[in-house]
Amino acid sequence: MKKWLFLLPALLCCAGCVSLQCAARFYAGRHRGQGVGRNGAIEVAVETDAWSILEIRIVEQCEDELIGAEAMRELTELILEGDSTDVDAISGATLSSEGFLDAVNDALRRAAR
Repeated sequence: MKKWLFLLPALLCCAGCVSLQCAARFYAGRHRGQGVGRNGAIEVAVETDAWSILEIRIVEQCEDELIGAEAMRELTELILEGDSTDVDAISGATLSSEGFLDAVNDALRRAAR
């Protein structure tokens, strides 16, 4: 029994490494996604590391600047703050919000491990 005790720290270390690898949610990098808003296609680039969403850039969109584009900026802040797309659409810009969230979720599906 005593001769196996020296292996315990090594086994625990390896178990920890495996757990960290399993916890990774994404492939690190920039991933593009698309959705459809009120006025047409929305394309985003979402940058991730292995565990979180780092940045969301709007590549292309045709939404109204005062309503739809502002809603997308607000949603970007909420997503980055909570590290999740589980956020409510912005009232008054529902279709733009849903298209933007669809685009971000599309990018995250492409990034998923």
